[in-house]
This record gives sequence, C-alpha cells and structure tokens, in this order.
Amino acid sequence: MTMNKRTISAALVVCMVLSATACSTRTKATVIQTMESFSSSQENNFTEGPEATTAECAILETVTLKGSGDDTYAFTFDSEIITYTGQGGNFFLVGSNPTECYLHIMVQSGDSTYEDAFDSASGRIVEEYTLKSGRRAFCYKTSDANTLHVIIEAKDLVTSGNCLIKISIGSADSWYYSQEQIADMVDSGFYLER
Repeated sequence: MTMNKRTISAALVVCMVLSATACSTRTKATVIQTMESFSSSQENNFTEGPEATTAECAILETVTLKGSGDDTYAFTFDSEIITYTGQGGNFFLVGSNPTECYLHIMVQSGDSTYEDAFDSASGRIVEEYTLKSGRRAFCYKTSDANTLHVIIEAKDLVTSGNCLIKISIGSADSWYYSQEQIADMVDSGFYLER
C-alpha cells in the first residue's frame, strides 16, 4: 500500500512539473492593449482588453488581408487557435485541416450596408447581437446546414463609406466557440493598414 502511495505521489509531482513548464518553451504572448484574443484555455474563452492582459501561451500573429476594394487590412489572431493557410482570408482550426473547421474572412467595402445585408438574409437569420466592440453583427444559415455565416458592421474600419466583415464558419458544430465568440475574435483582430 505504501509503495502505491509513493508511486501515485511521484506521478502527481511529475504531472505538476510538466504542467508548470508546458509553456516555458513557447514564445510568450505580446501584451495587447486594444484588442481581445482567444485564450488557450477553453474554459476561459477570452483574454480581456484594454487592461493590458495577456493570453497565457498565446502566440499572436498578424497577416495582411485584402478587402474587396483597394484597401488592405492587418488581421491579428491567436495562432494556437486558428492557422492561416496563406491564401486570402482562409484560416482553419488548429488540429483540423482547411477542409474541416475553416474560417473564410472577407472585408467588403463599397455600397452595401449592414441593413442591406440584414434584409437580404431575412428568413435565414439565426441570431443578431452586439459585439464587445459595440458593432452590430448577425449570423445566418444557407442551404449548407454545417456552415454558418456572420456579417459584422465595420464602417469605422475605413475612413469613409460602408464596410462589412463577412465570416464563413465551416464545420460550425465542431468549433469550441460559438459564432458570437468567433465574431468577437475576428472583429477585434482587424485594423486598416495605411
């Protein structure tokens, strides 16, 4: 019995040491002042800003995405949650592949307004909400039952005119996060490059 207790104690000590050092070999997260990012913990979905907190073990990366016009946008994301494919606005969930849990993110600038997009999706809207940034967003379905689409009003991303962010969430039922949480992450990761 004493031998079993010692074995169990030793195993617990090893587990504690491994969990305490699991992040030590990874790049530490950058302090983010003005955005939110997914944390690496599923229980704690977001690391809140602008209080200058960091996501433990988060590796934040920035890529440039082209909008539907001539503007380009910097998009910052937690690469421990999603992976950039290197093509346009295509990302996928870490641990899957680009044909499974994917995100396609597109910035649409021009004449289309949030109200126009909302009206055109009428009858297919799943939910409408206000994001943490204060921007309006809604989620709708198409004939592909496992893909959700989110439209975010983002007119303040450009100096003038209308702007929308459209997110397509593939294999939506396989994500750890709700469409609203994904929309918050995407929304908070964008800024206009100048």
